[in-house]
Amino acid sequence: MQTIGLVGAEKCIRGVDIGSTTPEHDIPLYAYLYVQGRFRLHELISKEIALDEIDAGCDAPHDPAVTRAVITGGLD
Repeated sequence: MQTIGLVGAEKCIRGVDIGSTTPEHDIPLYAYLYVQGRFRLHELISKEIALDEIDAGCDAPHDPAVTRAVITGGLD
């Protein structure tokens, strides 16, 4: 990462945890909208990766056809 232009251009580096969300508000809202059929969650997922195929799933970020991958399984 090049940091030369940070100060002169008044840029900053900021970390986030789960994006800029308020989980106690947003997650119930998303669940409500999903149940109402107004939040089409399945359309956001472009690939499902089984937990036992996680090693092969590491290539997903390099595949331009994969916009959002979800790891499934392993909750037995």
